[in-house]
This record gives sequence, C-alpha cells and structure tokens, in this order.
Amino acid sequence: MIDRGMVKWQPFNAVASGNYMINEVLKKKNKVVMPTLSEDQKELLQEKILRAYELQEVIRIKYYKNEYIYIIEGKIIEINKNNYYIGLDNDLKIFFRQIIDIY
Repeated sequence: MIDRGMVKWQPFNAVASGNYMINEVLKKKNKVVMPTLSEDQKELLQEKILRAYELQEVIRIKYYKNEYIYIIEGKIIEINKNNYYIGLDNDLKIFFRQIIDIY
C-alpha cells in the first residue's frame, strides 16, 4: 500500500470559501465593546504609568483597539501629554483612552 501523506486531509479544506467564512465568524465572535473605566480606575492607571516610567519597569498593558483587546509588554520611554499617548520601547504608541489595565 502506498502512503498518500497529507493528501487524505485535502477534502477538509476543499471548500476555500468555507474556511474564509469560518474565520470571519471566529473574528466576529472575539469582538468586544470598549470597557468604560471609572475616575478612580483612570487615576490608578495614571499612577501606574508614571511609576513604570520613572522606574523603567517592563510592564504589560492591556489596551483596546478596533473592537479587540490586546496585551503588549515593554518599557515606557515616552509620555506625551499634548497628544495623549505613551510610547513603548518596541516603537508602539498607545493612546491613554485605549488603555484598560496595566500590570
């Protein structure tokens, strides 16, 4: 008997549009609404940002962007109060209004 290798799995992926539709459903399922923060939570985030900036700590930031929640790790190298964002050492800029949590 001859081994067919991965050929036996091809019928599962035969309908390319089916895969696209499944991926789209999964993407929509993971979308979330922007969480609202109280004034106390905003003040606590501001304190955490300042402390991490002064101590040059590596932190994790949970932020909201385009209906999804992301987590990024890095050091804060810039706090821009005029444009309301922080700059991280991995060249990412996150606006204050996007930040959900810092730990």
